[in-house]
Amino acid sequence: MQRRKFVIGLGATASGGAAALGTGAFSRVESQRQVSIQVATDANAYLGMVPMDTPNSNNYVSTDGDGHLTIDVGEHDDFDGPDTQPGQGVNSDSFTWFDGMFQLCNQGKADAEISYELPDPPADRDFGGNWTAPEEGYDEQVVAFYYMNDDGERIIVTDDDTVPLPVGECEEIGLRTVTKGVDATTEAPLIDGEVVVTADAPGAGEPVDGGDDGDGNGTDMS
Repeated sequence: MQRRKFVIGLGATASGGAAALGTGAFSRVESQRQVSIQVATDANAYLGMVPMDTPNSNNYVSTDGDGHLTIDVGEHDDFDGPDTQPGQGVNSDSFTWFDGMFQLCNQGKADAEISYELPDPPADRDFGGNWTAPEEGYDEQVVAFYYMNDDGERIIVTDDDTVPLPVGECEEIGLRTVTKGVDATTEAPLIDGEVVVTADAPGAGEPVDGGDDGDGNGTDMS
């Protein structure tokens, strides 16, 4: 009788030990999982930057060999007009607007906040360390992007603004220059370099439907 009690007790002890090991007390685990990440051109990426079939986009917007959108508002050698010299840049002492340059599209899976950062001006275009027009009485940013609202008004977005872009939607983006007080005889461009466009999607990593992780995207593109 005593022997039977001992055998039962030993079985209970062994079972308890197995239960303790099953709670995750391991020393090493190696697991392999499949991962696939596709790289896309600007037009097809999560933050889509898409040239448009408009006169301004056709003349000044293109994509480079890596599929990146580029803007060149300067002298072009493909001028196809009357027997005059092609233009070489924007007018001095002027506001110049280029509507319909490209579309900016949220092709991710979460709403995003869009902002941008301009490069420093060339050394020959020293505007006092900022992007404000150098002539007194003007506080407009020398180079800025804008979009059109539902009433057809141009809404300037300065490089310290943040603009919402809901998932699945696009905004038509234009470019504006201000050359009040700018010396037209200086050969340096107003801007020459990379513009950093940031799409911040703070809700992309939040749980979806009560527990599953979402897979939206926050993208910083330069």
